[in-house]
This record gives sequence, structure tokens and C-alpha cells, in this order.
Amino acid sequence: MNNEKSFEDKTLVEKINTIDAIIDADIRGFLVRDNGDLDLVNVEEKNDLLLVYIEYQGACVSCPSSGGTLMSIQNILQRKLAENIRVLTV
Repeated sequence: MNNEKSFEDKTLVEKINTIDAIIDADIRGFLVRDNGDLDLVNVEEKNDLLLVYIEYQGACVSCPSSGGTLMSIQNILQRKLAENIRVLTV
């Protein structure tokens, strides 16, 4: 029997920790390979959306593909956690 809460039922702190774990496990490695990284700055629940604010680090700051990377990050988080996630840069 799985007693783990669904993502939607988690507290905001639990959601932040889960998002951070997904970033570490599934996203960060790709960025680091290209001398970049990201910092999870904030997560906010607003109007039925979960807004995830990130700040690019290293080579990602000036990368012309950062918009596509942002959409890829959002797609991964939506697929693994919830469709209402939107990723924004600060």
C-alpha cells in the first residue's frame, strides 16, 4: 500500500522539495554538461497554477537556447508532477 500523498495534496514546502528533487535527478545534469545550472528561487501557488521561478546560472545565463530549455524544464515538471506548473525565469 502506497501512503505517499499525491503531488496536489502536498503542502507548499513538500511541493518545493519534490520539484527540487526532480530538478536534481532529471534536469541539472543536462545543464551542468553545458557548463550551466539553475537555482530554484521560489514556488508560488496562484490562480490554480503552481509558478516555479528559476534563475539560470553559468553558461545558461547567456545561452540563446535558454527559452527552449525553459520549456523543456516545464514539460518535465508537468509530466512528472502536475499539468498546472508554469516555469518562469527571474
